[in-house]
Amino acid sequence: MGHLVTVSIIIVNYRTPELIVECIKTIKQFTSKVSYEIIIVDNASKGDDEGYVKSYFPKITWLSTGYNAGFARANNAGMRIAKGKYLLLLNSDTKLYQPVIDICVENLEKRPDAIAGGANQVYPDLTPRTFYHTFTFRKDFWIVPPKFRNQLDRFFKQKQYQDPEQVDYIAAAFLMVRKEGFEKTGGLDEEFFLYGEDVEWGYRLSKLGKLLVFNDCNIIHEEWGSKPERYKEAENYTYFNRFDHQIQLSNLVWIRKQFGAFQYFLLMLHYWLWVPTFYLMKIVSNCIHLKNPFSELENQKKFAKMIGIFSNYFWNIILKKPTFYKLSK
Repeated sequence: MGHLVTVSIIIVNYRTPELIVECIKTIKQFTSKVSYEIIIVDNASKGDDEGYVKSYFPKITWLSTGYNAGFARANNAGMRIAKGKYLLLLNSDTKLYQPVIDICVENLEKRPDAIAGGANQVYPDLTPRTFYHTFTFRKDFWIVPPKFRNQLDRFFKQKQYQDPEQVDYIAAAFLMVRKEGFEKTGGLDEEFFLYGEDVEWGYRLSKLGKLLVFNDCNIIHEEWGSKPERYKEAENYTYFNRFDHQIQLSNLVWIRKQFGAFQYFLLMLHYWLWVPTFYLMKIVSNCIHLKNPFSELENQKKFAKMIGIFSNYFWNIILKKPTFYKLSK
């Protein structure tokens, strides 16, 4: 039986009803050639988010998880009830400014060798965003002296594809996948709470077909539109304390799942060795400048605390114990 709906658009809501309304407005404005349904999966919002969104768009499907299920579980819940031939994961803080959904479907119809398609991301002023589409970004997880950072390229070589649009993974801000891609892989890994799940899924999806980011597909993505406090947090980043705890925990889980226990252990070992080294560097610096050797160690304490948080999950990760990797605030 053929699909009555071409695209099922799945948007996760976590207290962002205003963003979702603006997003859907652009979907309706720029999508005319394909049939679609919109599924909103709600993660324990406060207030009447459903009533607010449905006051604008009463025909959407609203599905409540009943708790803050995170990105992977919520999207999987939406994909399970989706009727479309294609499933589109779309962030609430995105907007369309061109018929990108129509174009992406048209491109995938022409490319039976592709299991999924994606779009390039731009800022609201339409300037391009820099976004990873290669697994080699894991080299940024390593803390090395700046003059040796280029040496990491020797160990983390980017895979070269003959197809210029082919990528290692597609960011789930806009990820259109054939329904069989979901059915054959089981969807996103539900051990991930937030971040890293699209990277890990990309690895599994690539075994079914190519992943393509189409050059003629673009979306506006205000990346922290649903969490504006991240801009303020980023202002306090240093070279050592540059990791968002939840993002990096998810990245560590991804490293273990895709690259194995040894690669994960080496990464953690290097973090553990940096804790005393970072302290020693500051103590020596204080002595050279005739200061109290144990003064101004706030960054060192912050770094040690962060590594301690990651270490709490070490055995669960390395032994692959089923775990929901969600950090409590």
